Amino acid sequence: MIKRVILAAMIPMILSATDPMGDDFSDLKSGLGDTQMKPGDFKQHIEFGYLGASGNSDTQTIHGLYGNDYQWSERTDMHFRADAYYASSQGDTTDERYRAYGIVNHTLSDRWYDYLEAAYLRDPFEGYDAQYNGGLGMGYKIYDTPKKVLKIRGGYQYRWADLTDGSNDDYHYLKMGLNGDYYFNEKNSVESEINLLENLKETSDYETVFRIALKSHVVDQLSLKVSFELKYDNTPPLNDDGTEKEKTDTTTTVGIVYDF
Repeated sequence: MIKRVILAAMIPMILSATDPMGDDFSDLKSGLGDTQMKPGDFKQHIEFGYLGASGNSDTQTIHGLYGNDYQWSERTDMHFRADAYYASSQGDTTDERYRAYGIVNHTLSDRWYDYLEAAYLRDPFEGYDAQYNGGLGMGYKIYDTPKKVLKIRGGYQYRWADLTDGSNDDYHYLKMGLNGDYYFNEKNSVESEINLLENLKETSDYETVFRIALKSHVVDQLSLKVSFELKYDNTPPLNDDGTEKEKTDTTTTVGIVYDF
């Protein structure tokens, strides 16, 4: 299962690195690590739309996302994302998830950079009352042009989790990641990302998250975005009866993005 996910995730990333067309765009974003922004630039985006989830919950609801990108200096950029959704039926909560993520990248050379990141998750249906992550590492820019981006990174991540069964635990992970983005033109793009976390003490404890999103310009500062996320946790938290929760969760979103 994991091998198939990783192979499928690498296809758009490899295509982004092997495109034969020239890099003829002058001002494009490149996601979490935007080298086209100038020092002092601050960009924000809001997304709102439909979400469908499967796995530990089977839900259709509305979701919201906020993000910003800030170019601190020529070598340092900062990025923040937060998203949330909530669903209920007949007064009972049927699904909910709240996430926040921030990263600071610092360029060391034309190819190498280091990073510092932190994240928060609340997802009771996956078994987490609260999950806190912090990590640091280094990355290498295989491609980083206005038209295509391919980056690989790796580092250490520490995680503390408050579980819904009342217990808590901490973990030490090795984290590896790959980003591949392709820009069809100045306003239309496909972005993909895959992350692998492996417990440094128990190799059977690993987690893979794959994301892909297609963004198409509509008018002025509005775009349509379709995205898919797959998360596989080989050792998920336990249910109240002692059985394991589902190992695979997916979310599909279709929303309108406002960039400003």
